[in-house]
Amino acid sequence: MRLPVIVSCVLLAAVTPALSDEPINFPRIAAQLSRAQLMESVGALAGFDGRQSGTPGGEAAAAYIVRRLPKAVLQSFPVNTVTIDAPVQVEILSGAQSRSLRNGIDFLPILSGASAPGLSGSVVFVGYGISDAAGGLDEYRNVSVTGKIVLFLRGQPKAYSGRISHADKERTARAKGAVGYLAVTGPVLTPYEQRRGMSTEPMAFYDGQTEAPLPGLWITPAAADLLLEPMPLTLESFQHDMEGSVGSRSGETGSRLTLAMEQHHVTGMAANVLGFWPGSDPELHNETVLLGAHYDHFGIQGGMVFPGADDNASGTAVILEVARVLRASGIRTKRSILFIAFAGEEQGLLGSKFYTMHPLAPLHLTRSMINVDHAGAGDGKITVGLSRIEKSQAQTAAERAGLSDQIELFGFFPGGDHVPFSEAGVSTAAIVSSGTHPDFHRPSDTPDRVDPEILLSIARYTLSLLLTLANAGP
Repeated sequence: MRLPVIVSCVLLAAVTPALSDEPINFPRIAAQLSRAQLMESVGALAGFDGRQSGTPGGEAAAAYIVRRLPKAVLQSFPVNTVTIDAPVQVEILSGAQSRSLRNGIDFLPILSGASAPGLSGSVVFVGYGISDAAGGLDEYRNVSVTGKIVLFLRGQPKAYSGRISHADKERTARAKGAVGYLAVTGPVLTPYEQRRGMSTEPMAFYDGQTEAPLPGLWITPAAADLLLEPMPLTLESFQHDMEGSVGSRSGETGSRLTLAMEQHHVTGMAANVLGFWPGSDPELHNETVLLGAHYDHFGIQGGMVFPGADDNASGTAVILEVARVLRASGIRTKRSILFIAFAGEEQGLLGSKFYTMHPLAPLHLTRSMINVDHAGAGDGKITVGLSRIEKSQAQTAAERAGLSDQIELFGFFPGGDHVPFSEAGVSTAAIVSSGTHPDFHRPSDTPDRVDPEILLSIARYTLSLLLTLANAGP
């Protein structure tokens, strides 16, 4: 499929069938939302070889979405993606124990393009991987990691007042002479991590933020504890210690790791898919409310397919179903609605960043942006993160949808395709299903793991919030 670059006049001049201006009857419209249709879309999208942007699977997914959005068009952009050959082989030697780790179970490779055809080295534990003497925490003090593999935890301790990213940690490890790294999520999750449904399982992760990246793996807490056993130390005891006082507890683990892994950079084209639904109000129809979800995932890596059913075939299914219901009802809102299925989210929000730099509806006339992500698993509640949208509007939408008891409202979420819009001054709402998402960024994220009732509730709330924002007064 050729992915042409489009211009705004193509989208905004789209001709639509005859539409109804009758008052919106939410129960009648919402009753048309279909569990079966939602799950059919999830199943179909999960079948495109992981929908990695810049690959044939990504193109096939875009073509599927084009057929289901009103007056859909493509907005294409270049991507530089990563593929990992099979097999990836990892072995650790800890004390008297030698153990081969299993790809997809004990670890997942970090997608960076950094190969390691025959890496072997001793493992040094560096806590959270922070080297900030001025900020009161230097976990590399008094340890040498030259020619070695570092092990660090995701995130940062509560008592540390600075801010550090994964890319910062990798840059520090390289500057200190490390030849590879292991990342792990500790068993003690923060309230934010719990709210976002994170688990401690290894997850796929694009590392596109550093030059000349180190080869890296995301490992399980059990694998990390095996490496730490000779110290002796456990992740949980370390995290509890760091809650009391911030300080370095780094040191040689006494364990070794060998790694054989081949990665490749691949250049290609990706495409956002956009569909337009015109507004009816003579004064407000030039304003737009965006409803978006990313449709890309990790493709095939190390011989494993990442179906991405919950993340984010589920969110894409929601916007397709809302679009189908609006088209079937013929109801028009005061403001226009722009549906966007984003590519390149997993590679650093590439699609949403590209759109905000090349908007098809002027950003100063974009009233709000709703982003739906991993909407098919969890505990049955709905988490909504708001930026510049009144909580009363979000609560009213929940009441109209009959979901008041399921909605949990919070402030701005720092991750997702809504972020570039918020940074551009657009008000945003991020909608996710609450609770743990145990298959997040894993090959086990398959359609049978998606809960149709949760998905239907998310679709119902999304439709209600969309209508609320699109019909609000000036």
